[in-house]
Amino acid sequence: MSYIIAVDSGGTFADCVAFDGNGTVTRAKAPSTPPNFDQGVLDSVTEVAKRIGRPLKDVLGETILFAHGTTVATNVLITRTGAKTALVTTKGHEDVMLIGRTAQKVAGLTETEIINVARLSKAVPLVPRPRIHGVDERVDRGGRVVVPLDLERAKPILQKLKDEGVESVAISFLWSFLNTAHEKAVKEWIEREIPGMIVSASHELAPLIREYERTATTVMNAYLTPAVARYLNMMRQKLIDSGLKGPVAVMHSSGGLSSVEEASSRGAALLVSGPAGGALGAQSLGDKLGIDKILTADVGGTSFDVGILIDGKPGYSDGPIIDKYPLALPVIDVTSIGAGGGSIGWVEPETGVLRVGPQSAGARPGPACYENGGSEPTVTDANLVLGRLNPDFFLGGRMRLYPEKARHAIKTRVADPLGMTVEDAAAAMIEIVDAQMSDIIRKVTVERGQDPEHFSIFSYGGAGGLHCDAYSSVLGCPEVVVPSVASVFSAYGIAGSDAKRVMEMSDPMRFPFDLARIRDHFKTLESSIVTQMKEQRLPIGKVHLTRYVHLLFKGQVHTVRVPVTDFDLKAPDRGQGIVWRFVDLYELRYGKGTAYTEAGVEAVAMSVEAIADLPKPKLAEARMGSANAAGAIKERRKVYLHERKAFVPIPIYAGDKLRPGHRFKGPAIVEGEDMTVLVRTGHDLWIDRYQNLRIDMRQGQKAKSSAKPEAAKASKKKVVKRSVKKTTKKTTKKAVKKTAKKPAKKAARKGSR
Repeated sequence: MSYIIAVDSGGTFADCVAFDGNGTVTRAKAPSTPPNFDQGVLDSVTEVAKRIGRPLKDVLGETILFAHGTTVATNVLITRTGAKTALVTTKGHEDVMLIGRTAQKVAGLTETEIINVARLSKAVPLVPRPRIHGVDERVDRGGRVVVPLDLERAKPILQKLKDEGVESVAISFLWSFLNTAHEKAVKEWIEREIPGMIVSASHELAPLIREYERTATTVMNAYLTPAVARYLNMMRQKLIDSGLKGPVAVMHSSGGLSSVEEASSRGAALLVSGPAGGALGAQSLGDKLGIDKILTADVGGTSFDVGILIDGKPGYSDGPIIDKYPLALPVIDVTSIGAGGGSIGWVEPETGVLRVGPQSAGARPGPACYENGGSEPTVTDANLVLGRLNPDFFLGGRMRLYPEKARHAIKTRVADPLGMTVEDAAAAMIEIVDAQMSDIIRKVTVERGQDPEHFSIFSYGGAGGLHCDAYSSVLGCPEVVVPSVASVFSAYGIAGSDAKRVMEMSDPMRFPFDLARIRDHFKTLESSIVTQMKEQRLPIGKVHLTRYVHLLFKGQVHTVRVPVTDFDLKAPDRGQGIVWRFVDLYELRYGKGTAYTEAGVEAVAMSVEAIADLPKPKLAEARMGSANAAGAIKERRKVYLHERKAFVPIPIYAGDKLRPGHRFKGPAIVEGEDMTVLVRTGHDLWIDRYQNLRIDMRQGQKAKSSAKPEAAKASKKKVVKRSVKKTTKKTTKKAVKKTAKKPAKKAARKGSR
């Protein structure tokens, strides 16, 4: 028997999924083990081997591919525990990283965080000013050398690097993406003079226009790479010591796998690799189900990650912000907020208003109900108090939850300060987090000119099933798909990914384009990327190449990737066909009528995407059977239903007893070994041939439409905004009532207990 194994290591759990040659899926979760995350990976694989019923050594020995996604790079950046880094740049430009952009203080922040002006600040520097060194050299905007590189005068820098104990160096020269000679020379010089020094050069990592973004990306890579390389090599060695004989592949942010060797030199490319796995899983599953308009919604322990797939393909983010720093690398477009199972409920001292997140209890100490030292009330604690979670069946009974701990945390931190019952406080926490989730999905869809009514929600992550019905109802989505492997869905996506590499370069030009110049750039990129793909120590198949030109309207900063063909690059129209395609893609992303061709069109970069097949897991398919699911009911228990504002006895279905074809109406709960799904009143749940749970939202929506036909006539944007405002208002109504009559100081004192 052969296996494909994938592990997605997050901040709270390490999720593992194993596929055998027959398509049988075995999954398991193990708590993350910070700071030694490699142990959590091994623990999850060990648990999978137990469930397969074979020794770990035998399972790993028959594994033909081990794929891995990790948040190690993100954790290192957020906790500022990266390498001691220096920056070598063009003399006179040493302060670029410290100056940043005008918006750096608010980059990546939520509206709530932005209005708190007193707490706004720039990102903490990854390289302090004394470790930023200027070199005599200069290249102009045409790639011509203006000031020759003078290594003789740069010699004192070498001694400073040694004296400062620098572990990693970033090199970023002005206009180096048009002439790489100076950066190459300095990199070779440092590596020769200081053996073992890790050096990141901007022309290798992000050869793109915009000096600050390119420099920030190179600095982040230098800062993260040593820690990422140590982690990946330690993890691989532990797996080898445990019996692994197959190759290890690592998921990166552009949505593909690479070898450990490549990933170990490009730490910044791993910053959002986990969410990328979820998007790829949705792409694969959507293809099997015939769904091509998908909203991905991943509720983990610390965050809520949302992505959008149009025509079955995920989009790419244009300049994502990571901890206030721009990342000039290709990244699958995922929008995140701090709203997960571990998000903490708290009373704002200044206003006495209840908030949820973005702070999280993480894996350690975790929610109060874990009885692992946590004392703050979390979303998981609230779900437990409301009867949504079974304290004796968390993780299939392998981990017990303690309701009394959850009640105590909510009582002391939320209910008592606001003069509410514990149950009302827990319900308010859930309504707030549901409103936050619907709001961020609205931003991803409505504010980009897309109608959520045309999209299916793919809900996954350990806590996803408890919230998906609520926020999907607000948005008017027709269906929610909860994958059979929902709790480990990112790992599922990683397991089915291809080897992938993206190479970019800038050469700005305005329309009409110099197509011969663009063809030359593509020829250079393709030659380099094919060589790099073949050097991967992975069992790859044929390499497929796709060319893109990155276009924008003059005066704008956000680009759109436009695929181009040989015909486009040889056409006599000098790129008119490319521009028309750009307009179509632009309006598909931002809405009809948003294109502004009168401003003029500019090409700012070219890129080549190389994809090579890797061994793929099969997914077993079953026949559809009877709709009668009564035999799967394990009990009835009282659960708080927000639509009724009361505890109501509802049926609890055993997830392992549900079969393809089963169908039942809400309200109900499905309890699986590693996920719990809540179905609200008026909605139907059915099981498809791949064991996915499908929640049909249309019955409830039809009932609402019949009762209030005027609501159906309102514009969708107004409906969504009104729904979100209404939900948000409900969540804080009781809290506001209780605190509005209190003096501000008294409310602040109580809220800070």
